[in-house]
Amino acid sequence: MAYAPPVHGCPRFLAVLVLATALATSAAAQQPAPPGVKVDWRGTGVVLAILRPPSDLHATRPVIVIRHEPIRGLMNEAMAMPFLVDSEARFRGLSIGDHIAFGLADAPGALLVVSIERLPR
Repeated sequence: MAYAPPVHGCPRFLAVLVLATALATSAAAQQPAPPGVKVDWRGTGVVLAILRPPSDLHATRPVIVIRHEPIRGLMNEAMAMPFLVDSEARFRGLSIGDHIAFGLADAPGALLVVSIERLPR
């Protein structure tokens, strides 16, 4: 049986595995808004908590707590606060402490996170 030549001392399959993992992690951490959903405001911040439903903050919706910078056109002050999230899929590849950019939509009675992108530190 013939093996592929090593790539810089690593077997080729290991190099492919590392590349595939990096691409999957990057794609999972970039969750754009669904087609047709209007993003009303954009903000940046740090993830403090990820709460899957049911939680103390909401019975049926996922919640993310973000320490965010001022959000132009919405909030003039930086603060930490919880936001409802449109889908638990947005949490894929996300960890507490991640720096993120996020999009908010005005939903009845709440601000709803409809996009999340992990930023470099």
